[in-house]
Amino acid sequence: MQQTDPGRHAKGGDMNTRMAGLMFRIHERLLGRDTFKILGQLTRSQFLPRERIEKIRLSRFKSLVASAYEYCPYWRQVMNKVGLHPQDVRSLDALKAFPLLTKEDIRRDRERMVWFDEGRGVHIAKTTGSTNARLDFYTSASRESHITAARMRGHRWVGVEPGDKEMYFWAAPLELAVQDRIRQLRDWLRNDAFTNGLMITPRLARECVEKWAAWRPRCVFGYVSSFTTLVRLATQEKLDLTRFADLGLKAIITTSELLGESRKTISDAFGVPVFDSYGLREGGLIGHDCSHFTMHTNDEQLLLETVDPHTLDPTDGEGELVVTMLASRVMPVIRYRTGDLVTLGGASCPCGVSLGSIKMSGGRIMECIVTSEGNWISAVSLIYTCRAVPGLRQLQARQDRIGEVKLLVALEEDAPPDAMERVASLMRQRLDSKDSILLERVSEIPPAPSGKQMMVVSKVSHL
Repeated sequence: MQQTDPGRHAKGGDMNTRMAGLMFRIHERLLGRDTFKILGQLTRSQFLPRERIEKIRLSRFKSLVASAYEYCPYWRQVMNKVGLHPQDVRSLDALKAFPLLTKEDIRRDRERMVWFDEGRGVHIAKTTGSTNARLDFYTSASRESHITAARMRGHRWVGVEPGDKEMYFWAAPLELAVQDRIRQLRDWLRNDAFTNGLMITPRLARECVEKWAAWRPRCVFGYVSSFTTLVRLATQEKLDLTRFADLGLKAIITTSELLGESRKTISDAFGVPVFDSYGLREGGLIGHDCSHFTMHTNDEQLLLETVDPHTLDPTDGEGELVVTMLASRVMPVIRYRTGDLVTLGGASCPCGVSLGSIKMSGGRIMECIVTSEGNWISAVSLIYTCRAVPGLRQLQARQDRIGEVKLLVALEEDAPPDAMERVASLMRQRLDSKDSILLERVSEIPPAPSGKQMMVVSKVSHL
């Protein structure tokens, strides 16, 4: 099969794209990130024979284990307990000696897992994703450069180059309000722009369409629920979304939520292909669709396994994804249980890359809150509330009727006394509505029948 670089068409690019790409490179270097160097390595390695890729993974696994043993007390204790020394690692089979890692393990022993002197930019990152369980972990310039490079490679697979105009359809009003002039200038120079994808009203849908038409993005990147809500309101308001294809839009890329049948809905509405990506803040970019809609795994940076979520035995087919992040020496992530059900596959794909593939089997389905004013609030809004309130472990909104939202709140023992009031205040800002907000403190929020934690359970968002 002939090997082709899916992004080669844009090597030249127009002047604006080249300038934005240059600014992106300068930005990454100022942050101490080797993002473009890593992108070059990933672009070359994606076509290597599998045995060469396996050698890369083994070398990086050995390095990860050695640094974890030397600099991270937690991992040194784990390896001593199982009788594994870094010099014993001769194949990837040594991975099986490590116990599975859970979110609770990270919460309990996070400070003993980190290598504080790993490099530049070591800091705490916060995540509360579709699994609805807050988790704080450490990242660094090196770790972030690998994740960004992997995402850029995935974009290249679908014809989007660094510096191409990209619209991010996800920023929340509170986050947009704190952007200073320097950050806005940086985003403009990089050809990045933002549109709020967390609250969409008929008026905002019209404004969104006009903003995108003026910006003329090559790619729009955002949440599945934001796109499906926009399509719903565009149909209602008789807005033509296919116009963007004539204005230069080539691809829509989704993230964070199960795409499923929404792919066709979004693609039909915009008249361009929709590609999916899958990642975890604590685990890096796991997979990204290529131009043939195969979600390829980021094999050079990851070791992926599946286990039975109940027995924890290895599976050959569908199972819970377990991630080892080879590019995270600052805080080694080794055999981390994600809670996501997936099926791992081989590398056979017409695009020609030698990387494996992954299919999402369940979970990551988001609902919306619908206010009496006609606002559609994405469940992702609750993520930002969780990040903003210390000690907020889980949050779920339940809506049985329009005009009232019930919030289930699970707090850590060390949560501040006013945590419940802060949750209510932030949610009122998010909803921008006079609807009633009822709060109930609970010890745990039960999962859905699929086993996933849902951020919103609604009986009205499908009406």
